[in-house]
Amino acid sequence: MAQRARRIAAVDIGTNSIHMIVAELRNRGYRVVDKEKEMVQLGLGSLDGAPLNDQAIDRAISALEKMSAVARGWEVDEIMAVATSAVREAPNRREFIRRVRDEAGIRVRVISGEEEADYIYRAVRSTIDLDGSTALCIDIGGGSVEFIVGTASEIYFTASEPLGALRLAQRFRLDDRPAASDVEACRKFTARHLKRLQKRIRPIGVDFGIGTSGTIQALSTLTPGAIGITRSALDDVVGSLCDASAKERVEKFKLDEKRAKNIVAGGLVLSETMKILGLASIVACPVAIREGMIESRLRQKRATPEKASSLRRSSVLALADRSACDRRHAQHVARLARRIFNQTRDLHRLPDEAAELLEHAAILHESGMQVSDRGYHKHTYYLIRHADLRGFTEEQLVIVANVARYHRKAAPADDDQNLSELNDAQREEVEKLAAILRIAEGLDRSHRQSVRDVAVRSNGQVRFVVRARSDAGVEIASAAKRAKYFSSLFDKKVRFEAS
Repeated sequence: MAQRARRIAAVDIGTNSIHMIVAELRNRGYRVVDKEKEMVQLGLGSLDGAPLNDQAIDRAISALEKMSAVARGWEVDEIMAVATSAVREAPNRREFIRRVRDEAGIRVRVISGEEEADYIYRAVRSTIDLDGSTALCIDIGGGSVEFIVGTASEIYFTASEPLGALRLAQRFRLDDRPAASDVEACRKFTARHLKRLQKRIRPIGVDFGIGTSGTIQALSTLTPGAIGITRSALDDVVGSLCDASAKERVEKFKLDEKRAKNIVAGGLVLSETMKILGLASIVACPVAIREGMIESRLRQKRATPEKASSLRRSSVLALADRSACDRRHAQHVARLARRIFNQTRDLHRLPDEAAELLEHAAILHESGMQVSDRGYHKHTYYLIRHADLRGFTEEQLVIVANVARYHRKAAPADDDQNLSELNDAQREEVEKLAAILRIAEGLDRSHRQSVRDVAVRSNGQVRFVVRARSDAGVEIASAAKRAKYFSSLFDKKVRFEAS
């Protein structure tokens, strides 16, 4: 008897809607066998720091109980469930997660905006042929809007902004025929957020736009055109929606009753986005987080444990080559970092696996330079975090990306958004590995491999004995400067000397 295909249910608990797909995994892809959707409006009456209210929680749990029953009916092997903006911001999120686990039998993982963007873009690039182009993907959720800039193989930039349709509909009273002053206030509020993004997106360059989410799918049905949603057609439709009451939007535009209350806010956000970021049109794409979750799980299943290490190394080297990294410099820094790691085990007390992650971060630490020399360490983070690097788990990828991100400039800080994905143990690992990588990178500051090796002696203070093959004064000075973070982190005096 043929073995049944592995089945996975992916559940996306959003601010406005809860979606589930059931998929059968195959060797080179998957097939969706069932879909469920409930517009529960979990964020209704909350958001902006307010707790989820009891009625919204009850609606969500009722929907999740039904979805759990559907998933069990398909005899799924796994239920993956993630929650986004509304739950992420809610002070009572632990209570919500507990009730979902106890009453619906589903374990929910709250994800950051960064991981949300990663799932969305995985789904998009598996559906749309980007053909070497750089795309801006816009996902208008109920609580937040995710912006992702990337190609078929790499992501250059992501941002999560509090511009979701439900959030703005509540804030600016857009659910029923809005006053012109409220519409204008919403546009100005949105524009302030977008102009900050414009400064970061414009240097990258974008060839076309892609829109995901139910809001954009609904707007696309109201703006019929040959290809996607044009800005001029969108503005006409948004104007008509603003002139209509919620009831008239249902009757005239055939919108769902709940969608009708948020559609104006979503339309205004999309309109401002297209105007400020210079998009004449966008392509509406029907996939979203849940499909990206399946893509992510499929990628993980392809890598067998015995092949994972070699897969990781080959995929890292491939990204380094695509990014035109200085391979000799990168590998020399990686070797020096590994040497420091091995000789400071009594200080950092990290497992052996961490040494491999440190090496990968070292090889890729300059990959962001292909985007821009300015602030390239931040571009490096985006490239690694969202690259489809084979053999890595999500947790490993997050650590590598953050270690590479902090090899220069400011040390990790509590308000750094990219750190929100890390638990306490992961953050500690990132801090220690980044401290080591900073010194290793300094020891090849000139990219000439002047430093042949480094020995580390620790007895009260930490001495780095630099073994040079040529004049390494620049390298020693650079490493000493970069070692301030190491000294502070481990509370040790640090000294460098040449042998």
